[in-house]
Amino acid sequence: MRKKTEYLTTAEKTKLAERRKFAVDFAKVYPGCFVATGLLTLFAIFMTGDFYGAFTPERAAATAGVFVINAVLIGFLVAASHSSAADKRFPVRNTLLAFVMLALTYMACLTTSRFLSVFAMPMCLAALVMTELSNRRTSSAVSLTLAAMLCVVFIHGEYYPDTSLPEVILSIVGNFTAALAVNMLVDKHLARLPFILVSFAAAALGMLVVFAGTLVMGDISMNLLYNILWSYGSSVAAVLVFTPIVAILEGVFNIADDFRLNELANLNQPLLKRLASEAPGTFNHSLVVGNLSEACAGAIGENPHLARAAAYYHDIGKLKAPVYFSENQSDYNPHDELIPEVSVSMITSHTVFGEILAKQYRLPPEIVAVCREHHGTSPVGYFYRKALNLKEEGDLSVSNYTYPGPKPQTKVAAIVMIADTVEAACRAYMPDTHEGFVERVNKLVDEKLQLGQFDECPITMHDLSVIKTTIIETLPQVQHGRVSYEKKKS
Repeated sequence: MRKKTEYLTTAEKTKLAERRKFAVDFAKVYPGCFVATGLLTLFAIFMTGDFYGAFTPERAAATAGVFVINAVLIGFLVAASHSSAADKRFPVRNTLLAFVMLALTYMACLTTSRFLSVFAMPMCLAALVMTELSNRRTSSAVSLTLAAMLCVVFIHGEYYPDTSLPEVILSIVGNFTAALAVNMLVDKHLARLPFILVSFAAAALGMLVVFAGTLVMGDISMNLLYNILWSYGSSVAAVLVFTPIVAILEGVFNIADDFRLNELANLNQPLLKRLASEAPGTFNHSLVVGNLSEACAGAIGENPHLARAAAYYHDIGKLKAPVYFSENQSDYNPHDELIPEVSVSMITSHTVFGEILAKQYRLPPEIVAVCREHHGTSPVGYFYRKALNLKEEGDLSVSNYTYPGPKPQTKVAAIVMIADTVEAACRAYMPDTHEGFVERVNKLVDEKLQLGQFDECPITMHDLSVIKTTIIETLPQVQHGRVSYEKKKS
């Protein structure tokens, strides 16, 4: 008999919630993938054999078997891509991306094998794209599923254009090796040119497998050269079409890969230009927070490109009313004419409006989340204290003077929260001594910790310690003073 929910531990409740979420997501995604698998199977049968003959009484059972096996393999892919999503908030996006990339590569492999050569199947295309847009685990799952589906359909096929079944299997093994090499050797954080060069080198391993396999089969004719050239040529072609495919898919699925993050961090982006023009103080603040966040993310092993881009956009909600924020004020402060309750509502609304604006500009959901989460449920202390001073009797609930949340859900959101808090506080008042500065940074981070702002993200005490150290080392370099150049008296 199962334990009742109220008697479960926190860890057991978390696992139960994860299983329920997986069941719900699987039910959402798999039916569509199941139907698409049927269409892919029909396409595969058309490309590899007698399409109409595959549905005769003699071969109908075998054809049905191909579909069933493919459906099972797709079920494995859905489960694997869901569990291996880099960001656990978006597993469905990762699953759909994996299936789409599998389908595109599957059709490309079947088409090239039919009209060019079975050795021209660009299997490493899926590995390249998934390594860049997702992660190695998902890439491996896609490559393995793709190889299995190709084996099934070619074994079922009645003929192979100018080749034999052993050669078909050799081609699949060789190209699968190239895909695994790409998955293991290619680093998604590489720049485009090194990414391409490493991909070429990884693809060469698949060519070597084809070369060795052809020799083992005793074929030392011109077929040996053709097989090698087709094998490596298909991998090279996959690398060449990789960039436009990534550009299309990152737009369709709104994915924050490093290429797009670097583009979003370009200060000529329309939203950042608006921020610089309409809220220059907030813009300069965001640049400093971006530098701090990038350094902190790199120090604890998070994506520095995501941290920088998220920090640049974290305060875009202030565009709704820039003058209500101190960094954009000159001589006039509108809060002097407002009661604290109204001031708080204007201040705290920038996280909500930031989320709305980020969605309007189709920023990646990872950045949208930071716009909403970077203050968590922290209180707006200045106006809370102001309200206490104005209130004649009774107590005030601090909950009425806090941000709406949610709390940071990722390490990057927590980093931006810390960098934002420290930069703003030190801009308002920078201690004169290094010891005072260190004490101030520690106090600010510890306050967030005591308020429970990091309870919902996987950041550790060690991470917080490293972040403190990084900020202490980095911020003085950004906010350094200038030597006074006085004119020499004559």
